[in-house]
Amino acid sequence: YANATFQMCADCHAPGAPGFVQGVEATQDWSTRSTAFTSLQGNASGLEGNFAGCNGVPLIGASSSTSLLVAVLDPNVRASFSVAGFPDCTADAIADESLRVGTISASALQDLKDFIDEGGFD
Repeated sequence: YANATFQMCADCHAPGAPGFVQGVEATQDWSTRSTAFTSLQGNASGLEGNFAGCNGVPLIGASSSTSLLVAVLDPNVRASFSVAGFPDCTADAIADESLRVGTISASALQDLKDFIDEGGFD
């Protein structure tokens, strides 16, 4: 499952990716696992239109509930998303990526949340 999820993300979030569209988060490079891991440690950028309020928000925040990556995959986190200093990054400004990649399994989503909450990038 992890390989399939990685590939779905890489189909849009990599230089020259076939699914790339203008306004998709610009700092993500999922061309390799290493570049994906590194780029997830940054902040969102290049978002346009309704999504622009989330530019500058950490993709991986201090917790899973403040991580934009989790908010795009989990409707419950998205519904109550709030990061200090970014009042316009609310549920209305966060893309529902489950529409594009399909619903992520509950166990995979929990693994991601646990990784973040346990300080996976520290």
